[in-house]
Amino acid sequence: MTATLVTVLVAAGGLFFTAVSTYYATEVAVDQLEQSREDDETKERKQAELVSTWSERLTNGGSSGVISNRSWDPVTDIAVIGHALPGPSNPKSDENARVFLIVFQTLPPCAKVTLTPDVLVASLADSWTADTRIEVETVWFRDSSGAWWERDSTKPLVRSKIIQEELKARTGAEIIDNKADARLRARVAAAEPLKECIK
Repeated sequence: MTATLVTVLVAAGGLFFTAVSTYYATEVAVDQLEQSREDDETKERKQAELVSTWSERLTNGGSSGVISNRSWDPVTDIAVIGHALPGPSNPKSDENARVFLIVFQTLPPCAKVTLTPDVLVASLADSWTADTRIEVETVWFRDSSGAWWERDSTKPLVRSKIIQEELKARTGAEIIDNKADARLRARVAAAEPLKECIK
């Protein structure tokens, strides 16, 4: 009877040890899987995080919108939504801001495209002057692996594909396309190199 009790206790101990080992092995596997997913997501977002926008003040009191690509690979199928606001020489209220919608095919590696009021004159009309203030709000683009992204000036970077017709319907703005608009085509062709880029 004592031998049977010892056998039962040994068996129970073995089962308990196996259960504990299995539990910790599962926890380790889950942690490794989670880390692997995080690493994949970081790798996937790496180029997209290097695409950014900002405004630069012009000497005449206006401002330009800048779209930059600090990676060593091009991004494509760029769509830009923003607002143009009256500058100091045209003291209208901000309620007169006009939405613009620009598309161009490629933003070269380690380069930036600057959108100044003269580039947007086709959609802003004659009442807009050289000191108009340009604010880029949202940029959609496709990275070198083919993934689509949305960079909003007030929100985190997200995966998002959008069709130009949807943007046109959403904004009510006419599309300025570098295929048809000579000013935009010249500006994109003259994309300026950036000083610092990341491989």
